[in-house]
Amino acid sequence: IWWGVSALVSLFSSMFTPSTEVKTIECAPGTVVVEAFIGDGAKRQSDFDLQTNPELWFTVTNTGKVSCTFNAGPKAQIYTIRFGQEVIWTNEQCDRTGLKDATITLSPGKPEKAKPSPWLKVYSTPDGCGKGQAAAFPGIYSFSVKVNNVESKNAETFTLQ
Repeated sequence: IWWGVSALVSLFSSMFTPSTEVKTIECAPGTVVVEAFIGDGAKRQSDFDLQTNPELWFTVTNTGKVSCTFNAGPKAQIYTIRFGQEVIWTNEQCDRTGLKDATITLSPGKPEKAKPSPWLKVYSTPDGCGKGQAAAFPGIYSFSVKVNNVESKNAETFTLQ
């Protein structure tokens, strides 16, 4: 009898024990793909007039088979704009004070889009990267991004008129 009661108590108590959450692991090297985009913030665009500031953004995609965590916060994002091989603007030269890491969970195969940021069409220097910097001239440029040391698989080409 004692064994039967003990088994029933054990059965019922296990039914009401909260389940333990599965801890998500950090994304393994090579399982995250970063893709750079330039446009109006919603869709790609490759030509910009003098009045329009291009919006820069990226997606991160987990190419693995299980969900994993990845730091995609502003502190881990490096945007670069080139004219040919010359870097003319990078947010590494912006004031990065206060930027934070932000770990997100990436489901397999589901791209996560970063919030678009405007480029003011200026050069960056050790003194800054925004208003007050020399204006970029008309021409063909490319945009790439590195997130948490993962380089974008592409460089978006675009034209300033």
